[in-house]
Amino acid sequence: MKLILAFFLVFGTIIKAQNSRDAETLFLESKDLLYKKPSESAIISEFLFKNSSDNNDKIKALLLLTESYLIRGDYNSASEKLFQCLELSKESNRPENEFQINFLLARLCDELGIEFSQLYLIKNEKEITQNYYEKAIKSYSDSNWNQTVKDLKLFEKQKNKSFPELSNFYYALSYSNLGKLDSAQYYAQKIQRYEPYYFYAKAKIQSSRKESDKNIDYIESLKPINKKVQDVWLREEIYNLAVKNYNKSKNKDKYREYYQLQTALQDSLSSVKENARISFLNKIGQKQDEILETKSEQQTKMSYFIAIAILLVFTVAYFFNRKLNQKQNDYEKSKQEAEDREKFIAENKAQESAGKIVIPDKTISFLLEKLEKFESNDEYLDSEISLNLLAENLNTNTKYLSEIINTYKNKNFHSYINELRINYIINKLKNNPVYLKYKVSHLAEEAGFSSHSLFSTVFKQVTGHSPASFIKTIKNQ
Repeated sequence: MKLILAFFLVFGTIIKAQNSRDAETLFLESKDLLYKKPSESAIISEFLFKNSSDNNDKIKALLLLTESYLIRGDYNSASEKLFQCLELSKESNRPENEFQINFLLARLCDELGIEFSQLYLIKNEKEITQNYYEKAIKSYSDSNWNQTVKDLKLFEKQKNKSFPELSNFYYALSYSNLGKLDSAQYYAQKIQRYEPYYFYAKAKIQSSRKESDKNIDYIESLKPINKKVQDVWLREEIYNLAVKNYNKSKNKDKYREYYQLQTALQDSLSSVKENARISFLNKIGQKQDEILETKSEQQTKMSYFIAIAILLVFTVAYFFNRKLNQKQNDYEKSKQEAEDREKFIAENKAQESAGKIVIPDKTISFLLEKLEKFESNDEYLDSEISLNLLAENLNTNTKYLSEIINTYKNKNFHSYINELRINYIINKLKNNPVYLKYKVSHLAEEAGFSSHSLFSTVFKQVTGHSPASFIKTIKNQ
């Protein structure tokens, strides 16, 4: 029996190891195809994601999927996969995954024209390692080719490197633009396996030689890969190079053909990016609202925990003190102190009631009228408003104003102002559909709140719902 169990144990281990090797082989194949045939790479990565039980393997597959979608200009799908990565990475907690997620998030934000700082609740910029490969791409797009070369060299020194083949591609392009054609040729030879990028780099180098007849030969040599190029950025670069060279050679038909292709691609990308930008910002807003709600729930739970802990401490202390000889004296002393304290409070309340502020009727009418005007003019939206400032604006003192608000508005000054602000936003959300598209941070700022979190807290106190939940309810009506 023991031999049979041992056999099945060994057999199971072999099968598991074989499956692991097969998955790793597929992953390497998907990675190799990423810049050759990104759509095929995506198919393999999708298969690996669906059939993996390990979170780290799922993240690796999702990262390849994200990269594939970014290459092909499918920014909506890229953002969807990135958010899946963010969820899974909470449990994985691997630096190499965080490095790649941050890089792709920054790249997606850059593509869609979104400041990375807008992800403040999702990603802390201070914890993000500087990615020089990302900087190199940005420097190249800004035509700062010397800086591109410097950033690529710094990138090579980083431990968490990815896709070095395209590093060679940007080396080749940068040296070509700088007129260092021997260096450009050296790096171009390193990317021969990646045909679209290799042929484009060769054409770019030849273009830099300023031999127009040969330039056109190289432009013609790009024809076989034109339809195969899935990288939308590279396709646009090819069209741009063709337009410049055919314009230089005065070939009007070819110039017109590539100019139309270039314009159509730019228009298509502009529309796709705008839609993806709106969708991505909405996802960020929803995610940040979820994080705030979770934090609020955690704080509530922590408050309950602290209250229970304090209660337990006092309970244990009470029973412990009962066993001590001095228990009776301490108890009597505490009891007497409590009675004295209650007596003092009661006496002060009686004095306060007896000496209640007496405000002339005319002053009451005057202040109520001024408060009504204050409310109708939306002056409470001023983030600097305070009891002292409002009393000064109404030509009265803080005691009178506080008494009027407590008596006639049935709330203290801060509750009075906050409720006015929340009701203002609720009215805007219900009557102006544009406000339903605004971020919660924008609503908080317009209402005069000093922070996003304070606005969310007060909003929930007044309405019983978070801002995101309230907006969702209105949209569904």
